[in-house]
Amino acid sequence: MLQIVKKDTLTTHAQSETEKRAFLSFKWKITSLSSLILIAVVLLFCIVSYLGLITNFNDQRKIEHQRFEREIDSLIERLTQKIRQQAEIIPFLDGMGKALLSNDKEAISKIFDQHWTLLHFHSGVEFVRFYNTANELTADWGITELNENDNQTLFEWVKQVNQNEVPIDPLLCRQNCVQLTVAPLLIEGQTAGIAVIGITLADALLAFKRISGADIGLLLHNLHPTDLEASHIEAWQTSVAALTNKSDSYEILLATSKIYSITDSLKNIVQINQDNRHHQIKLYPLESVNKNLAYLVVISDVTPAVNNIYDSIWKIALIGFLGLVISEFLLFSIFTRLLSRLKDVSFTLPLLASGQFEDFRHSLTLTNKKQIYRDEIDMLYDAAVKLSVQLEDLEQKVSSRTKLLIQQKDELSRERDFVANLLDTAQVIVLTQNSSGKIISMNAYGEMLTYYSEEELKNTPFLNILVSDFDSHELSMHLDEINQGLREQLRHEAITHCKDGTTRHVAWLHSRLSWNSIDDPSVLSVGLDITEYKRVEGHLAWLADHDPLTNLYNRRRFSEELEQAISRSDRYHHPGALLFFDLDRFKYINDTSGHQAGDALLRMVAGMLLRTIRSDDVSARLGGDEFAVILPEINTEGAIEVAKKILAHLSETQLTINSRTHKVSASIGIALFPEHGENVHDLLAAADLAMYQAKDTGRNAWYLFSTEDRSRERVQTLVYWKEKIEYALLHDRFMLYFQPIMSVQTGEVQHYEVLLRLHDVDGAILSPAGFISAAEHTGLIHSIDHLVLHKAIMQAARINQNREKTISFSINLSAHAFNDPELLPIIKQKLIDHKVDPKTLMFEITETAALENLPGARALMKEIKELGCGFVLDDFGVGFSSFYYLRELPVDTVKIDGSFIRNIIDNKDDQILVNALCSVASGFGKKITAEFVENEQILTVLRKMKIDYAQGYHIGKPAPYDRCFSQDSEFSG
Repeated sequence: MLQIVKKDTLTTHAQSETEKRAFLSFKWKITSLSSLILIAVVLLFCIVSYLGLITNFNDQRKIEHQRFEREIDSLIERLTQKIRQQAEIIPFLDGMGKALLSNDKEAISKIFDQHWTLLHFHSGVEFVRFYNTANELTADWGITELNENDNQTLFEWVKQVNQNEVPIDPLLCRQNCVQLTVAPLLIEGQTAGIAVIGITLADALLAFKRISGADIGLLLHNLHPTDLEASHIEAWQTSVAALTNKSDSYEILLATSKIYSITDSLKNIVQINQDNRHHQIKLYPLESVNKNLAYLVVISDVTPAVNNIYDSIWKIALIGFLGLVISEFLLFSIFTRLLSRLKDVSFTLPLLASGQFEDFRHSLTLTNKKQIYRDEIDMLYDAAVKLSVQLEDLEQKVSSRTKLLIQQKDELSRERDFVANLLDTAQVIVLTQNSSGKIISMNAYGEMLTYYSEEELKNTPFLNILVSDFDSHELSMHLDEINQGLREQLRHEAITHCKDGTTRHVAWLHSRLSWNSIDDPSVLSVGLDITEYKRVEGHLAWLADHDPLTNLYNRRRFSEELEQAISRSDRYHHPGALLFFDLDRFKYINDTSGHQAGDALLRMVAGMLLRTIRSDDVSARLGGDEFAVILPEINTEGAIEVAKKILAHLSETQLTINSRTHKVSASIGIALFPEHGENVHDLLAAADLAMYQAKDTGRNAWYLFSTEDRSRERVQTLVYWKEKIEYALLHDRFMLYFQPIMSVQTGEVQHYEVLLRLHDVDGAILSPAGFISAAEHTGLIHSIDHLVLHKAIMQAARINQNREKTISFSINLSAHAFNDPELLPIIKQKLIDHKVDPKTLMFEITETAALENLPGARALMKEIKELGCGFVLDDFGVGFSSFYYLRELPVDTVKIDGSFIRNIIDNKDDQILVNALCSVASGFGKKITAEFVENEQILTVLRKMKIDYAQGYHIGKPAPYDRCFSQDSEFSG
């Protein structure tokens, strides 16, 4: 038995070790190994090719430099022959032979002077000397500054030639190298003297450059740089006497001298890389009078050849790489097919481990494809079948010992589970209880979380560390069921005490353990700390229902509360009320003191509401500055009383920011349920409409929704236009049209009335008649007034820019403009921002608007006129008090209502009335404008009545800016 367990342990260990190692298929191993071999072959081939190319390159360069050496010798030889020929023709110059025979120095100098210039500049001869047969100098030309040693050497050469009558060609190198010819001057077979001719090697060097294409230079040894005007190479102790392509070649020589000695350069061809160019340098010693004094240096650019070598190597490497890829592909394909059979065997082997011997043999039969010749894999198939038979027999023998193994396995499992569940590294509380429910042990994380040590909690009932609640008795019963084996697990959440007095919210999982005695662990309890999760969950739940700024309910929760209140009211027949209000001039406070001031004001209002309403009432912030209150179980009088109380407390509330004090007021709409609405939508719509009715009464007021306001169509219309106006304000859908006003007497158009239009989403252009009433009822009229002022003043500035004749404009103001405290500051600021002359702006008001608030209208008009703007009284003549307003209001122009003008040709009464209106208006000194001028006949009548201005379709239709002011010519005369 022990031996079997041991074998199983070894097998498990071997299997574990095998599983730890990463799997790599044979085909990948073989492919990888062959890849390495092929890569090595390719690299070796590249190296051999490279060495072969380099060897070939060096051989070719050696041959090239041998040719250079022969070329240098040939050039020096031709130079020698050239000057020897020149020496031979000297005696044949006119009169020269006679002068030489007579040894007449003056005659020689006089005759040869005629030819010296030609020899010097044309043939490059540096100097010429003539000696007589007695070795005496008779005449010389050119360089004569030879030192004493050179003169002595030259004398010896002259003496030798005089004696032997055989010319010699020595090379004399001092500050430069000069090729000499010491030749006898033969005249009719008689020696008349000696001629010494010297020529530099410059022509030979230049000829070499032309022939070979390589740079060449002359280096002189042991010359100090101050001895001659030459560049010095310190490392070689030489100076450069001559050099082709001097600037680049000298830098190459300096770089070479730092790497190689002069001996290396004499013996071998050296190569350096200078500025990404490859150069070879070779020194050739010259056979001068003094040995090792002069060298010729040849510098050849071998960059193309070197680059060709590199390119060849890269091409070889690329071809080798492509061959490698193709070879690997072929090898991979071959081994994939060969090893697929072996893979089939490996996939079926796990069936042996699971005891499915018959399935294993069947699978082998299916996957074993017949081959012409048997191979090792076929042998493996046969061995596997035999092994399956043997294993099947062995399994039957082992079955008798299974019960004993299971018993030992259970014991080991209990020990393993017990140890594993006590791991202190788990971020959960792990504790054990005995059958009496007392704690036996607790892990380190539990000690850290509860601040209790294991010893302190030992033998403490588990229920004692939990906060008692109504589920404690039931929990105790469930734990007993686990101890009795009636339940395997129990999950629950409980608040757990900590030693420092705090509590933690813990999710517990209790599991049953096998136990023999009362002291053995019978319950394993695992606790997960979910305190933070619960806190976040609670906060998110609160945010879902509350406005974070004011801590009141939000719109979603308020709608639910209102729906429940309506339901309870309907069930118990208890009436209730809904108060809906927003703050007056809240936008003004936001704009003047900032959003922080607005937020502070909203919090003050929320605090006031909570102090004012009952505990059962529900308050909420629906968005922006809108608030609502649900008053359950209250009648009409009670709802009105609460509204009054809210208004009173709001009037006592004030906000001081940056030395600026803001007073607070509101307009409250009251709707009763179920009387004014049986669902949330209808009730909110009714309260909203009532609030706007309160605003119409002058703000800081309440309004109870009445039966007259219950028209669903009217409510829906107001809601429809409110949404459309708000969308237009948000997306800039409002646009301005301009209608010309012509001077009747001159026919010129220098004035336009600014008209508002709404560009609907379907492309339609809507006139104000459709939406102004809704804007007034919903409180959006001020926003429209402000928008019109902004756009009109900006357009006025744009139109009058760079215009000789200034154009003026009439801007319509709504009836609510006189109650808008922001209107005058906006006009002032826009005039400053756009630099508009106030005299070009006039504001139109109607008689009905002035009638609603005459003192306010008079005060505002006075302030605007002080800015320099004018006023037009529109619809003049339709009211009974027109003449009174003409006296009371500071208007500049009156506009006669179109109803009197449209039929003035056929209606004598209209003619009389218009004449009377004109007479009165002229008497007050006001200008007169007639609207609805739709034909020439009406214009003719108005001209006779001495009306100042005319406006109508006959003068010009309203048009947007781009169309209107591209047609100025049509309105000017």
